[in-house]
Amino acid sequence: MLSAALAIAPPPRTVAAAGSCPVLQAVRCFSLTVPLDRAGALAGTIRLRAARIRSRRPSRPPIVGLTGGPGQAGLPFAESYDVILPTAGRDLVMFDQRGTGGSGLLRCRSFERRLGSSLTIPAGSCARSLGDRRSYYTSSDSADDLEALRARIHADTIALYAVSYGSRVALEYARRYPQHVERMILDSPVAPDGPDSLARETVGAVARVVRSACRSGCGGAAAHPVRDLAQLTRRLRRSPIRRLVRRSRHRLAVRVDADDVLSLLVTGDLDPDLLRAVPPAVKAALRGRSAALVRLKLTAIATEDGGLVSEFSPALFAATTCEESSFAWDRAVDPATRRAQAQAAIDVTPEKALAPFDRIAAVRAGLLSLCEDWPAPSRAVAPAPPLSGRIPTLVLSGDLDLRTPLEKARALVAMLPGAQLVVEHGVGHGVLGADPNGCAEPAVEAFLAHRPLPACRHDVSISIAAGTSGH
Repeated sequence: MLSAALAIAPPPRTVAAAGSCPVLQAVRCFSLTVPLDRAGALAGTIRLRAARIRSRRPSRPPIVGLTGGPGQAGLPFAESYDVILPTAGRDLVMFDQRGTGGSGLLRCRSFERRLGSSLTIPAGSCARSLGDRRSYYTSSDSADDLEALRARIHADTIALYAVSYGSRVALEYARRYPQHVERMILDSPVAPDGPDSLARETVGAVARVVRSACRSGCGGAAAHPVRDLAQLTRRLRRSPIRRLVRRSRHRLAVRVDADDVLSLLVTGDLDPDLLRAVPPAVKAALRGRSAALVRLKLTAIATEDGGLVSEFSPALFAATTCEESSFAWDRAVDPATRRAQAQAAIDVTPEKALAPFDRIAAVRAGLLSLCEDWPAPSRAVAPAPPLSGRIPTLVLSGDLDLRTPLEKARALVAMLPGAQLVVEHGVGHGVLGADPNGCAEPAVEAFLAHRPLPACRHDVSISIAAGTSGH
């Protein structure tokens, strides 16, 4: 369940039909055709669907919204982006990135049928059905598509608002075309080399996130939530919870193991109330009352439901993730050897760095289950080097985010000369729009208007230059 959860941005609330033109005032939908393979080794084209929402008095470069995943379409969520982004004086441009929504939707139907909501089954069958074209859905391909889009709308420069995985495309675009980037907003960003294939960054952040969440209320479990989690993890490794629950007219067998508890916490970074409900349920389970934990698992399954393929493409998620991620194993070896190499890599990780969970949780929460039988890429994708030059960048991070933890946001800011970091407390993955009374919205408004960031009751950290920071 978690390998998808680590990267997918939370879908905004307002959803339109994939590929359809958003029902908004002053919107113009259009399309552009780009090569599948710009090097020409593989024939074919992709028709990208896009929409431009006009500002009343445009005076600054347009904002291009980049959705998460990888695999999330853009056009179905244009209205939500239009609501949460302060776009005064700027047009907003949304598009379905290649392989999503109305832009040559990538499908692996047999793979999709077996998925449920987990995205943790091996994706090798999908790779084989896609054939050679599976290698042409990377972030670098999307960055080149973005450059074609910029030229199509006749904008000399653009601003970028990227959520979750979209930040990887934004950073790749800024690396390739820095002269065309006016400024960037990276919301809950994935690091250029992320996500960690063994989920160590997520598992390692659990203790801090749980303590932070419980400062504002976890009921009677607020005293020792991390210790309780560690104790239940050990117990569930030996003996998972098994219960029969009634759903409508049927009885449903529910199993809750240690990995499910981690999954609950990660799902909770989309819903802080769910996150804060986990420690009391854990404490109750330690006392032999498991009903609350079972109910939370059923809630999480509904929350993480992948929804429509036209809104999120599992095939695109697998293709991008398994083609371009940095792995703790050699992609040229067979699946059994990959598993052994992954185990060897996690074995050198201190258990205390993963507490209250363990090495088993890290491996299972990572990318091994999805990519273990994915063929070795036929097309090399080099890791993106640090950006050259100084592009104004605002990074937004929630202190309850487990998919793209705050620690990684801070590390990213240290790499970007002059970047500014706004930490929103009590918020998880997907910061802008999560708290109408928070720090993010006024910071984004000021940043887009070229004004200094306003004072905030929360933690605002400003990186003055790469490798240095001030508070």
